[in-house]
Amino acid sequence: MGVLFCVIMLNFLDRQVMAILAEPIKQDMGLTDQQVGLMTGLAFSLFYTTLAVPVAALADRWNRSWIIASAITVWSIMTMLCGAAQNFTQMFLARVGVGIGESANSPPAQSLIAEYFPPEKRAVALGIYGSAVPIGAFIASAGGGWIVENFNWRIAFLIAGAPGILVGLVMWLTVKDTRPHGKLLKAFAYQEGDVTFAHAFKELASKPAYWHIVAGGTVVAFVAFGVSAFYGSLFVRVFELGYAELGLKIGLMIGIAGVLGSWAGGWFGTWLDKKSPAGSMLAVAIVFLLVIPATYAAVNVASVNLSFVLLSIMTFASTFYYGPTFALIQELASDRVRAMAVAIFLLVSGIFGIGLGPVFVGTVSDLISGGDPALEAKGITGAIAITGAFSAWSAFHFWRARYWIVKAGAAENA
Repeated sequence: MGVLFCVIMLNFLDRQVMAILAEPIKQDMGLTDQQVGLMTGLAFSLFYTTLAVPVAALADRWNRSWIIASAITVWSIMTMLCGAAQNFTQMFLARVGVGIGESANSPPAQSLIAEYFPPEKRAVALGIYGSAVPIGAFIASAGGGWIVENFNWRIAFLIAGAPGILVGLVMWLTVKDTRPHGKLLKAFAYQEGDVTFAHAFKELASKPAYWHIVAGGTVVAFVAFGVSAFYGSLFVRVFELGYAELGLKIGLMIGIAGVLGSWAGGWFGTWLDKKSPAGSMLAVAIVFLLVIPATYAAVNVASVNLSFVLLSIMTFASTFYYGPTFALIQELASDRVRAMAVAIFLLVSGIFGIGLGPVFVGTVSDLISGGDPALEAKGITGAIAITGAFSAWSAFHFWRARYWIVKAGAAENA
């Protein structure tokens, strides 16, 4: 669990370091906000999402620890190559490489955790696992901001990527997969009884609660990744913060609110689910409704510190839902399709959430500013406020997920 914690921490460090570096990269390469959204969102999600499904199939028949070790090595090297990019195309391709590597992490990791921990402890275990996400984001923001102010954004990418190569080696040598596995080449060959995407889809198609969780998580990713991709742009343009101060404050906001959200979601969600079927989903829905006014206020207040506090509500909500929702996915899916159920979730949320969220924010920002540098601050504040309102959509789906779980439970007891 400790090694997997380090893996997911570096996963989000290498993924999120782009957010704090986006504004200096934009200025250095002469990019638009839409191009920033493309390289932070779509470039990463292009293969991150599509490869998650075949990787999940491989994880159901081969050594999951070795898959994760190979993945972190790939994405770490590609993160370092981001620091060598000379133009938008090269940066886009390097970010594609990061997405390819990171696509092979979550399905096998969550499948391993599901086997290591019994059902009553999975939400807590996944909450602990999820708490590494804001810690990685904190290091990316605080460390990246300090490095870009004292050195440059290229050095930040090199330092962010290097530790993953060592952690990949530790993962390969020390974490044991409890399930028997065959040789790699045989793992790619179809065998009678193998779980395919079609098998998993057929099983999950009859479970509307699962699809509402997928839809809710997709909107969460759309809002959270879309807004966070432009945190640096917001505070540099509107509040004129230096990058070191900006990185530290963003890091503290993400780190504190994110860890609190992960732990609260895991522990409180488990308690609620014991009191009422899928009671955690109702709590998740309420939390996301609070994101809407908080986000609007955050981009319109005069105080920079108050703005950070208000944005922390979105960060809290984005990690609060992690433990309860993924624990429910593991319960809704049978043992044979657990990894595939996570992969399908990542496929949908990655393409429409992680991929399009930053592009949406960047495009709306450009439309509002009209390409006028004097209106760039107005553009980014308007785009973030509009995006935050989509949280009502995610709240609806989590509420409906609970409805279907309760209905299914009532039918079983009838």
